[in-house]
Amino acid sequence: MQNIQFTHKVSKGSRFNQIYIPKEMEANFEVGDFVEVKLLKKKEKIYYSENLEKLSDFKEKLIKEIFLKLNEFNEVQQVFVVGSFLTQKIDYNDVDLMIVLHKKDENAERKIYDKLTEKLNIKFHIIPISEDELHYLEKTCPLTKSMLYYYISNKEFDISTKKIVDKNHIKFLLMMPEDLLEIKTNSKVFYDNLRRLITIERFLGDKNLDPKKVNNELNLIINKIGGNAGAILKNSEQIDDKIINKLREMIRKKLKNIKKNLNKK
Repeated sequence: MQNIQFTHKVSKGSRFNQIYIPKEMEANFEVGDFVEVKLLKKKEKIYYSENLEKLSDFKEKLIKEIFLKLNEFNEVQQVFVVGSFLTQKIDYNDVDLMIVLHKKDENAERKIYDKLTEKLNIKFHIIPISEDELHYLEKTCPLTKSMLYYYISNKEFDISTKKIVDKNHIKFLLMMPEDLLEIKTNSKVFYDNLRRLITIERFLGDKNLDPKKVNNELNLIINKIGGNAGAILKNSEQIDDKIINKLREMIRKKLKNIKKNLNKK
């Protein structure tokens, strides 16, 4: 936190920005005296996205602690708490932070992560981003727009309602799901990429990007596999070839539909 201080003349009456002297110290100060005011500790204020319901006192307190710790880094311009920590009562593994940096720096990202985990003993997933990237992605990226549907920030922020279909960016987002048609990886990657495809599909179809609606649609698709496939995928458990083939079939259908919609834009 920067060393913030100023001088001000002691006044009497109803003037804006008066310096108030405690009654027990009135004998030490007179009208016209100059005093120095120094900020010792900044009160942390949090800003909710319009879609987010009020969190528990525990979560609010933790978020304020996070913001307080991040005040120590001059590189940090703004912080967004996003993800399941905000929308799930207990079913979250870490705290997702999108941190707007004045200048993206891997060393700053590592220092921030180490500081937070050391002081708060919680796992964090940090997404570093520049201000220019944020202003671009909030208009063009389905994943960013969905992520910022629910957030708490240390500063006021209104996500842009403007929507721009950047075909190259959408094609970039499709690269990982396309790779899953050929490569084997852990089940959580399949799960996350199906969610990605649903989000992109909803974006192109002008549908609501509320993560809860996306997850509901995802669960409906996973349930078609049958058995306990949903729990297996969420928990990154090993999946057999039968489930993989079904997942690839779902991914293939989503990719075909997305590319069809993309060609119409």
